[in-house]
Amino acid sequence: MDRPAVLRSVRRYTTALLLVQTALAALLAWRPGPPRVGAVYLVAALPWTLLVNAVLGRNVHLLYTAEGQPLTRLNLATRVTLIRVLSIPLVGVLVLQGESMMAGLVFLGAAVTDWLDGHLARRMNDVTQLGRIADPSIDALFCGLTFVALAAAQRLPGWLLVLAGIRYGTLLGGALFLKLYAGGVPVRATFLGRLFYFIQYSLLLAFLLFDTPVVDRWTPRALGVLQVLVTAQLLLLGRTMLAEMRHDLESDAD
Repeated sequence: MDRPAVLRSVRRYTTALLLVQTALAALLAWRPGPPRVGAVYLVAALPWTLLVNAVLGRNVHLLYTAEGQPLTRLNLATRVTLIRVLSIPLVGVLVLQGESMMAGLVFLGAAVTDWLDGHLARRMNDVTQLGRIADPSIDALFCGLTFVALAAAQRLPGWLLVLAGIRYGTLLGGALFLKLYAGGVPVRATFLGRLFYFIQYSLLLAFLLFDTPVVDRWTPRALGVLQVLVTAQLLLLGRTMLAEMRHDLESDAD
């Protein structure tokens, strides 16, 4: 792998996105009304982009295809994924500033990139190991921080945030346990996992876009039930993966 070339590609792209974010913050500040949204967004976006750039730079060695072919630059699917990553602070700031409709539109755009990056990777035969690991992690981070922002804005009840915390804690704890136990975490996309994320994206989008008594009453309950179901699914999946790892380790020992 030509690591310097990949790093240059990462830095050029994240710098371009940083310029876009700066321009967006200026537009938010210049529109009618108080300029707080633009200023707060810029303060949140700058360190977030630098953090993403640092994390990506440390993991460019994972930019290789299923055939083991290393990449010399960021592929298109990863570029689309990064747009979703860098939209996280924008959604959070808009929610906290009471711009629910605008936050919903940004959230919708981010949800589209979630489908688009996978579609591009499969269509162009450009699925990378980094993409396999990053995509579910980014989905969890994006939805999880949206939960936090909505709870901080007193749009969602505290008990829902607790259920979401248990779900993501189970996900993180299970991944750490498997890594310590077997030296790695198998990345496995399941139909139920995709379905749960689709439902969660849809519910959060409806909650952001449609401020009605029915949506406000029933969406948190539906999201709560979903957190319980996903936590149960994660526990069952982890149990299955652990059994498979034990079987593989015993087979290797024999």
